[in-house]
Amino acid sequence: MTQASPDVDDPATNQPEILQSTTPRNLSTVVIEIKDRLSTGRPLNTTTTPVPEAAAEPVVPDGSETAQSDENMTLTAPDYDDDELSALIETSSVSLMLLAMQNAYALYTWDEASAAKSAATLQGHSQDLLNDLAGLNIPDEQEDVKTAFTLALESYVTAGETVQEDASLNRSQINTALLELRRGSKYLREAFENLDHPTPYVPQEITAVNLSVSRSYVDSTTGEELMLLQRYVYDDLNHANDISLILKSAREIHTYYQDGQAVVAEPGRAFLLVEVKVTNLGHKGDSRVYTIRTPEVSAFTLDYHGTAYTPIQLPSRTSLGESYCATTLERYGNKDGYIIFDVPEALALSDCTVEVNLGSGISPVWMLGRAL
Repeated sequence: MTQASPDVDDPATNQPEILQSTTPRNLSTVVIEIKDRLSTGRPLNTTTTPVPEAAAEPVVPDGSETAQSDENMTLTAPDYDDDELSALIETSSVSLMLLAMQNAYALYTWDEASAAKSAATLQGHSQDLLNDLAGLNIPDEQEDVKTAFTLALESYVTAGETVQEDASLNRSQINTALLELRRGSKYLREAFENLDHPTPYVPQEITAVNLSVSRSYVDSTTGEELMLLQRYVYDDLNHANDISLILKSAREIHTYYQDGQAVVAEPGRAFLLVEVKVTNLGHKGDSRVYTIRTPEVSAFTLDYHGTAYTPIQLPSRTSLGESYCATTLERYGNKDGYIIFDVPEALALSDCTVEVNLGSGISPVWMLGRAL
């Protein structure tokens, strides 16, 4: 039987012998095989062994890509002042609240001197904080806190501007100031509640805040205040006669008539009538002077919570009767009349005193809220 000839076109018959094993071999085996092939004359296997695909070469960026990369590398988050905002609110909220309370209390009691003083302090403190707040760079999520705190400070500034020093208060001013204080406290609470943590301490500058209303009396020669209807006896300038001075009564009115025209107190104000009686009790000593001069109207000063009020100048007669004025009295003569003060409507007689400057360091004081 004839054996079939190999196909000349069969690529397997035309290729050099190759290793069929794909099992990895060590280096010594490969060297021995190469020597064997060289000694027998068999050609080496020149088939290219597949190798893993080489990693792509790094791409060198052009100029624009380099600039973009550098820009991305130098980009940092904005430098926000949110911590400074929190610290500003924490360290100032207590002082603002206490100053607002002090001012509100003075307004409710119509204590003009204390109201003006506390209002000026509150206004100045709030304005300083507004200036500090304006320079802060706040992130969007903290804008509501900054806005609430700003509105609080602006309300406190407005309240302070409403109550001016050396100016009489009226009902409209007090209502406006109290409204702004309430608005300020509302916005301050809103800002404070949005903080992550409460205030850790009470600032030293407000630990001495006194919410009580001070009372200032001028001591008389006896060191005690007198009551209505209580007599004060003193010598005239020549020490020749005894003089009796009595404050008989005190009351508020809102209208009186002068020369046929009505005189009406402004809104929130009232007229305080104090009835005065001065008597020449008689001669004493060796002097031949028998007449005395009664105190001037300007010698009388009303004190209410530290605020001094001077009498209104009146004609000799009004619808209230005879007005008090300085005059010369003969022995046993007397002068009785009214003096009038323009005062806050909410004034409490129990907190009022009237001091009379009699000269020579003598200044007796009457409490208008007490009578014999």
